Amino acid sequence: MNAINIDYTLSAPVPLRACFTVSGFTALLGRSGEGKTSLLLALAGLLPAIGSPWQGLAPEQRPIGYLPQETRLFPHLSVLENTAYALKGAGRFEKARALLAELGLESLAARQPHQLSGGQGKRVALARALAHGPQLLLLDEPSAGLDTLTRDATLDWLAETAAARGVPVLAATHDHEIAARAERLALLAQGQVIQHGPAREVFAAPASRSAAELLGYENIFERDGALWAVRAGSIRPDALGKPFTVISAREMGAGLRLVCGPTPRLVVNLQQGMAADYPPGTVLGLDLRGAFRLG
Repeated sequence: MNAINIDYTLSAPVPLRACFTVSGFTALLGRSGEGKTSLLLALAGLLPAIGSPWQGLAPEQRPIGYLPQETRLFPHLSVLENTAYALKGAGRFEKARALLAELGLESLAARQPHQLSGGQGKRVALARALAHGPQLLLLDEPSAGLDTLTRDATLDWLAETAAARGVPVLAATHDHEIAARAERLALLAQGQVIQHGPAREVFAAPASRSAAELLGYENIFERDGALWAVRAGSIRPDALGKPFTVISAREMGAGLRLVCGPTPRLVVNLQQGMAADYPPGTVLGLDLRGAFRLG
């Protein structure tokens, strides 16, 4: 699968400089308002920007497939007609039907968009985006509007379908679950990509406080004059560990969540136990060997 080097600068609606590589399934992770959608629109030629690739090309000339948050299927057209929309020539409906069959969607061909579930709508929108043979597929918040079960199945299908056709994917999201599925990951904050690379490496070793916060690290603290981070699930009780005092304990569906202190104040997720086992004031040794230094 081809890699695509992105280097774009936007001045509006938000100032933004994005420089990273898209290969396989790549997630662009950032908070709302950071410019994720703006970057996708710029890549699609729908917002003015400076950079490469495709600068200066009109939207219809760019080898892009774009799936916005809403599927935006034409409500007056059938699934087959929506899929064939980007195709030209007398055989476009035959090509569209063949694509739907290839993607396992042929049974939906005669349906109207209002007859589709959320997951089906996403899949049909992908078929339409793939119909003209794009070199890059852009997904804007692909989990939007989907329940957890449908989201997981749909995202697996989207990634597998694009991979089978050799099309790299750039998925803009604020969802850690989507980022965790990616092969590559780019973190967007403060108007720039602050870290990028193989997703497993980025998750395992964020390079800054901003990166750690974006990746959902619950504990970021100073120790020995440096900044450290550790996930709540990576801290384990250990009689020989540093003593902390339990401030609160709350039972959750998957275990127990402790808040300990006083310094640093830590959130600890345990797989077993009851809140009654850790009343406030309990002194608990904690193993912090899972913590790592930022930067």
